[in-house]
Amino acid sequence: MSAELRRVYHNLYLLFLILAFALAVAYVVTYVVPLVPVNYYRITAAAALAVVLYVALRIVLLLIDRWLPAMGRGPRSALRNLISIMWFAGMGVAIAAALGVDVSSVILGSAFASVILGLAAQTVLSNVIAGVALAVTRPLEVGQRVTIVTWQYSNVFPTYPPKYFSNDYLLNGFTGVVKSMGLFYTALEDDEGALIEVPNSVLIQALLRRYSGSIVTTARYWVPAGVDPDRALKGAAAAAARCELVEEVLSTSIDEVDQTGYVLKVTARCRGNSQGACRSEILREMLRELPRGAGN
Repeated sequence: MSAELRRVYHNLYLLFLILAFALAVAYVVTYVVPLVPVNYYRITAAAALAVVLYVALRIVLLLIDRWLPAMGRGPRSALRNLISIMWFAGMGVAIAAALGVDVSSVILGSAFASVILGLAAQTVLSNVIAGVALAVTRPLEVGQRVTIVTWQYSNVFPTYPPKYFSNDYLLNGFTGVVKSMGLFYTALEDDEGALIEVPNSVLIQALLRRYSGSIVTTARYWVPAGVDPDRALKGAAAAAARCELVEEVLSTSIDEVDQTGYVLKVTARCRGNSQGACRSEILREMLRELPRGAGN
């Protein structure tokens, strides 16, 4: 904890002690030793309540700045303003009640208005709440490469011609680098440089695939039937090992077989977060190592 933050906490603690002492004195001089009329006590209690609630608001705003660093300055400022408005409205009702005003009708009307506004702004509020939850739990960070898999948005997969079969599973999602996290949307930049803005209410339900400093990549290469498979497997392993992006060759195997040839499958752990760049490098080296075929 920094020295400035400790000083703030110390000042708040002293302020609470002073307020507690003031309330105790007010109670003594109005009820134990009735020196001050009760009406004055209500005024004193209302003033003390206002100070306490204001200090509590400052603490809440301080905790927002401390707990939500991932959220941008603009969204965080908007959240602070929204909380402040709601807090001051509640303070007004609480102070009026402390002064002896009947606020039951105000509370009832506020509850009814809250229900109406909640139904009307359900989508907006769900995005705001989800944005706060994402900022607190931090499942992803700005600058991190992720794949977002969600049922709300679908992709159309391309259909490849024969000899390019693949029994691997595909994630029906969107891959990119997190650029910003706001109250309503989280922005990703995909591999084509386009900006994708995902609503927070969708993102909080999605499956997130986060990438670290390395990624496992699979490359397939078609070899004519006349090439010895043992020689082809050794050549594929040697070709993948020569690649600069490859950290470790995990496996080489025969994945598919037909009358004209077979498909080699190379699985390797590569540096970085781009499967396409590593797969391209592996296929290039396999073209140099093995007889001419087709890869994917």
